[in-house]
Amino acid sequence: FVSKEKFKECFIINDENYQKLSPFLILPAKTPADFNAYSGKSKSFKTKTPQTTFDPNILDVNGWMALGFTEKQANVIVNYRDRNLKGSFKTLEDIQNCFVISPEKFAELKPFIKLNPATMVKNPDPKKPETKQEKTDFSKTDMNSITFRQLLEFGLDEKSAGSMIGFRKKLGGFMTKEQILETYNIDKELVQKLLSIAPLDNSKVERYSLVDAPEEWLKNHPYFKYSADKIIYYRVTNPDDKKIWKFLKTKPEYEARMRLYVK
Repeated sequence: FVSKEKFKECFIINDENYQKLSPFLILPAKTPADFNAYSGKSKSFKTKTPQTTFDPNILDVNGWMALGFTEKQANVIVNYRDRNLKGSFKTLEDIQNCFVISPEKFAELKPFIKLNPATMVKNPDPKKPETKQEKTDFSKTDMNSITFRQLLEFGLDEKSAGSMIGFRKKLGGFMTKEQILETYNIDKELVQKLLSIAPLDNSKVERYSLVDAPEEWLKNHPYFKYSADKIIYYRVTNPDDKKIWKFLKTKPEYEARMRLYVK
């Protein structure tokens, strides 16, 4: 940090904490007028538009960041090339189809892109050409049926994709898109982009009344398991959902989540 002013701009530092820390900061109050955000960084990160041709098949994450992409975007591009395209871009269209590369950015890069046949990954067995994998239309892919492979195709890493599939399985399906963003260990920015495209069909998700819900379902469901024993106990003598809710006395936010799965 070059000044208290810049330190205060950090999004995780609220005004209250800043006031507590400010007396102990050995920094000038204001940012110097001649401050250059790129000073001290490598020359490659100063240039956002390429000055010469480049081969997209040999760029690593830092190489894509040098072209103006964020670290997350650069990782998505590298994963898309290495996983979805089996190691290399074969055509300009392959590059254009990567969703984190906007049409404007592609138009800016296009004159400088040089696809070198020598750096393209070749099919090891010419007698058995690889079957071209059909691309997923995410605008028609239900979030309650989207697969692990399709999540990787969109750009999520294996940890994010596995967490989302696992959470969906425990819930028995998502009822709202907001629930998906509650998943641990996901890239929320990328998932939010997916949710803006993909639909969610919750018509096949199992829902029960508190009176009829199977004991095993109550004890295993992430939203009910901590109240399962109380529900099972209360419904023996009070087989009425309204009374059971009254006896549970759960916090409003917890009850709201539970009610998503109650019919």
